[in-house]
Amino acid sequence: MTTSSAPADPPISIPLELPGDPADASATAAERSPGVTPIELFFDLVFVFVLTQATHQVESHAGWAGLLQGMLPLAAMWWMFGAFSWLTNAVRPDAVVVRLLLALTMTAFFVMGLDLPYAFDPDGWAFGIAFLVAVGMHVALFLTATEASARSGIVRLAPFNAVGGVLILVAPHLPDAGTWACWVAAVLVLYLSMVVGRVRGFVVEPHHFVERHGLIILIVLGESVVAVGIGAGGRPVDWQLAGGVLLGIAVATGIWWAYFGEDDERTVRAMADAPVERRQTLGYVAFGLAHAVMIAGIVLVAAGISDAIHHLGTDTNRWWLGAGVAIFLLGHAWHRYVLGTGPVAARVGAAAVVVPLAALLAPRGWAVLTGAMVVLVVMTVLDRVLAAREFAGPEAEPATA
Repeated sequence: MTTSSAPADPPISIPLELPGDPADASATAAERSPGVTPIELFFDLVFVFVLTQATHQVESHAGWAGLLQGMLPLAAMWWMFGAFSWLTNAVRPDAVVVRLLLALTMTAFFVMGLDLPYAFDPDGWAFGIAFLVAVGMHVALFLTATEASARSGIVRLAPFNAVGGVLILVAPHLPDAGTWACWVAAVLVLYLSMVVGRVRGFVVEPHHFVERHGLIILIVLGESVVAVGIGAGGRPVDWQLAGGVLLGIAVATGIWWAYFGEDDERTVRAMADAPVERRQTLGYVAFGLAHAVMIAGIVLVAAGISDAIHHLGTDTNRWWLGAGVAIFLLGHAWHRYVLGTGPVAARVGAAAVVVPLAALLAPRGWAVLTGAMVVLVVMTVLDRVLAAREFAGPEAEPATA
């Protein structure tokens, strides 16, 4: 997972500050890269299907085994999926060949999504093969980058991705303990590669990088909205179901607000103000690791919303919704803390409250949805108050990591 060089064509200028601000004068052309392209958005759409499959795996196999059999393949896929965000930050997907290879890679990710429920079974060999195809495409495309450091960096990183893919391919053919060990080892190899391999030398273009990851989160949140419809289960809409739908959408909106409320400009500025050599570390931690946590949370939120709407007046799962909201908020608090883009106290406090509250309200689906919604609303209001104090005054500026 790596990035990035300035585009060959003259970049489109996107001001970091209002006209006349000194930061605008100091922004380099590399920091004002063009925005996300349609092919990247098209590529990202496949992740909605992946999230649907992971959510279904969690819902249909209760217990820790089912949870991990959904989350470990998702973690591996997110690593490679995020790697393509770094790729298009370094290689503009304007050439026909690049677009065709991205479309081929999109097919590989779709195959992984199809085979995700069988990734721990001997019949699930297609997951590992498709993962290795994605690794190969990633290397091939990165080697076309104009920045020499990006090309050398991917050569250092690719062996870790390949080893992870081989472990995933081998895992289903081992005894149970070996399968679990291989999967855990694969995820660790992938996520620790940037540290163990000491991969350096890549330049992150802040605007494109931040926008691309924000759009991925937006697309992933679509799974929470889809979960509302899945939970309805084709029933005719009555007042009870309409109220449940309203609550489900409110929870999904609360998650959206937590991420997109007021952080966009601060996040871009934090990345742009950081030294060039520091941006890769920020990208790895705040966008690779912290976003992996947030996506795991969204999967559980989607499962919890679907389950709660399907059982509005009866018992629901005690942990999915509360734990999902908490995991998402902790992931975003980590993201904020690393970048210094806002207070984290309200998010950490809400995460501590929502899990026991959701467990207490689990006997009624509508109650657990209401509880999650109330926690998110209170957190948002409190967060705005804390943020206003932190960034108050004409001399105050957002902190950098």
